Amino acid sequence: MVVTHRRGTAPHPIILVLCILLALAAPVTAATTELHVVRHAADGVTVLEETTVDYTWLEQNLPVQGDGRTHYYHQGPVFEGDPWNPEEDVNVIEKDMGAVKGTDLADICDLVGGMREGETVRIRAADGMSREFPYRNVYEPEPRQGPMVITWYKADEGYVPDYYSGMRLVFFADTSSNPDGLHAFGVWDMHECFDSDYWYFFQPGLPTTTGLSVQYVSDVIIYSDEEPTGSIHVNSTPSGAAVFIDDEETGDVTPCTLSGIELGSYSVRVEKEGFIPSDEEWVNVVANAVAEVEFNLIPETESGGGSSSGDGGGGGSRNGSIAITSVPMNASIYLDGNATEFRTDATLEDVPPGEHTIELVLPGYWNITRTVTVEKAECTLLDLIFENSTTGEATTKTGRIAVFSVPTNASIYLDGKDTGSRTNATLQAVPVGEHTIELVLPGYWNITRTVTVAEAERSTIDVILSPSGGKNETNTTTGNDGTAATHPTPAQKNPLEAFIATILNILTGIFPFFGTGEDLPTTPGPESTPDPGKDSATPVLTSTPMLPVPTPDDTRSIKNHSGGIYVTSHPPGMTIVVDNRRQIWQTPRIVYGLREGLHSIRVEKSESDRSGEDSSFQFETVQTWVYPDTITPVHLDGVTPSYKKTIRIDSETCRGEKFTMSGSFPAATIPDDAEIEGAKSWVTVSRDGAYHSFAIPYGIGAGRTFWIEPGDADTVPISINSNPEDAAVFIDGFPTGKCTPCRVEGLSPGQHRILVSKPGYITAEDVITIPEGAKTGGAVTCTLREYIDGDLLVESTIPDARIYLYGRYTGEKTPHTFTGMSIGTYEVRVVTENDSKTIEDVLVSPGETTRCLVTLKEDNS
Repeated sequence: MVVTHRRGTAPHPIILVLCILLALAAPVTAATTELHVVRHAADGVTVLEETTVDYTWLEQNLPVQGDGRTHYYHQGPVFEGDPWNPEEDVNVIEKDMGAVKGTDLADICDLVGGMREGETVRIRAADGMSREFPYRNVYEPEPRQGPMVITWYKADEGYVPDYYSGMRLVFFADTSSNPDGLHAFGVWDMHECFDSDYWYFFQPGLPTTTGLSVQYVSDVIIYSDEEPTGSIHVNSTPSGAAVFIDDEETGDVTPCTLSGIELGSYSVRVEKEGFIPSDEEWVNVVANAVAEVEFNLIPETESGGGSSSGDGGGGGSRNGSIAITSVPMNASIYLDGNATEFRTDATLEDVPPGEHTIELVLPGYWNITRTVTVEKAECTLLDLIFENSTTGEATTKTGRIAVFSVPTNASIYLDGKDTGSRTNATLQAVPVGEHTIELVLPGYWNITRTVTVAEAERSTIDVILSPSGGKNETNTTTGNDGTAATHPTPAQKNPLEAFIATILNILTGIFPFFGTGEDLPTTPGPESTPDPGKDSATPVLTSTPMLPVPTPDDTRSIKNHSGGIYVTSHPPGMTIVVDNRRQIWQTPRIVYGLREGLHSIRVEKSESDRSGEDSSFQFETVQTWVYPDTITPVHLDGVTPSYKKTIRIDSETCRGEKFTMSGSFPAATIPDDAEIEGAKSWVTVSRDGAYHSFAIPYGIGAGRTFWIEPGDADTVPISINSNPEDAAVFIDGFPTGKCTPCRVEGLSPGQHRILVSKPGYITAEDVITIPEGAKTGGAVTCTLREYIDGDLLVESTIPDARIYLYGRYTGEKTPHTFTGMSIGTYEVRVVTENDSKTIEDVLVSPGETTRCLVTLKEDNS
């Protein structure tokens, strides 16, 4: 058909047809007839409870609000005069919600466990529009606000779907604040009843309550503070073994299921009399699931488990082991010409008795080959030193110093120089001879030890730091040579404490025995553990409650349970929301002190709730995994639309193995559904210590299954370095357990995501492609960018109190130091079984350790 159009005339039939077509094409949102009610855990992802009900069920099973005759009103914007209109006499009658009936939102929330103080609920419409409200307005409304009612009936229209704007949120206000005796929820009522964060504005400066009346309600979403939990099922052969979680005895014996465990990774081991203690197994606890762990225990021999000579006294035929150490470390170990996938220092277990060849390979050094004889139930020791391949000379004679302290996170000084390491840590490649180790931790007396390092051996220092009783201008420790070593710490606020500390410091310099008793003439040797009584500080009068003096029994696991994220957005300057809790910070920003595990992250346009304007930026909520002591990058793009689809990952040979999508955690288990985005997605399967990458075809359809089977292609190593060094390395989201510089074995051809992270520095990551037939993955070197940070030390008068940041449990217990905290103020909460307390506006300053000491009540029962 050809249509001509002359100037000055209009083809009226054509225009009419076009208008009809446009009207038919326009999207129409219909009334809703049922509600999906869900309560999420504190991570904003895990579903704790959910149900779906329709309007007939609501009417028949829950109290009905409204009589179908009384009209209820909201108030539109007031364009002239005071926009808050306390008189409530402008633009009210025009906003008649009708003579409606419905169900109280509080009763609906109770269907899935209800809400608690501090929690919020989001009312979402079928078209995506939503509004969020706090506990108080839902469960404790003032009369001038009235109950929040999801209405499903309107007198002149009937029930939904004939009630075309239903289901609809309407506030059933009383008549106390309206001059005409109307049941009106006006803007001044909102001002008086709502926190300012929840006020709604039609435009900046023009409040309105009609914008709170969500139409076509389809979802009621509760964001609770309840932490998600999972379970661990532990079994052993034989049964009856005591179960330990993170080195703490649970009181249970195998087989058993430990429930109510918060998400994260845990070490599990078992012990049974007459059997060799098991190695620890790490399990990852996920929400509403049971992690399985199994142990096969080996009977002890009469000689004590094969540690002595002989055949074990009739304990049965057993293989032996080879313990291999090297200087430097991280050499690849080959047993009888076959790669073991272990690196020094390591112990090869279950090696058959007889003669074997061990070869160590380390880039830049000559390979070392040795022949060893393995005896039954015996451990053969092999300690080797590499020679530099360019000079032909042996490496400098060095050893190692392992430094442990209670509490941890003390700065380690070697011969007066800051090593950059914190306890607990091992100093590598320390020249042989005598050295001085000094530990510095704000709020504790410095402590100095002298240690002798032997070639290719490890010396150990294990000390308990004593509280100083106050924060002095300088924390002084008299060394073994009689000199005083000083390091700046935060200034002391109490003049009396400062005066007493100064006098004590002077006396300590003159009479060492007047001091804290930390460095007596009989200083423990490098391999000894000091007696607690000789490392206890003399109490100083102070207005601050004294912390319990640590004892050897107070020693805790050195594993941290918290890390952080680096949130960026396009465009920047967006307000960050972590686990549905709006933060005061904007992108880009480091958020540190989050518990290991899954978190939901989103950003919002700043002041969007107060302007009432719809943002042109569309940000999605993303789920990201937080690793301990690591900063995970999170980027949200509000401009470029994303196209996602869900497929299924399956395999005949890899069922039960873990996999990640496009190199990012969390990991799933084959078979499982997975979401892909973009044209270059890939799957990585972690199997037998290798990382197998599989490219996903771009044209694969949603809902289809992608089958993966590892081929015969060889895996290759990759060298990873960073500046500064000692950064944790991750391959395709999987922690390698290695720190830079290092070499990671087992990368297949294909794409891989390399991530390098170190507290106090912004994480670096890159995606590399290893070609088919490559002999090596090459080398990756990255420079980590330092950000301005400080440390936060949280202590409590009752130890082992749970620490909360950002409104969520961090996984850490007092005392604990959070390193790499962004500068700013924080709200810190600590909780015990008998008490809890929140400290607001805790200021973290650049380069300093902020000490937050919380006084808790003892159990008086």
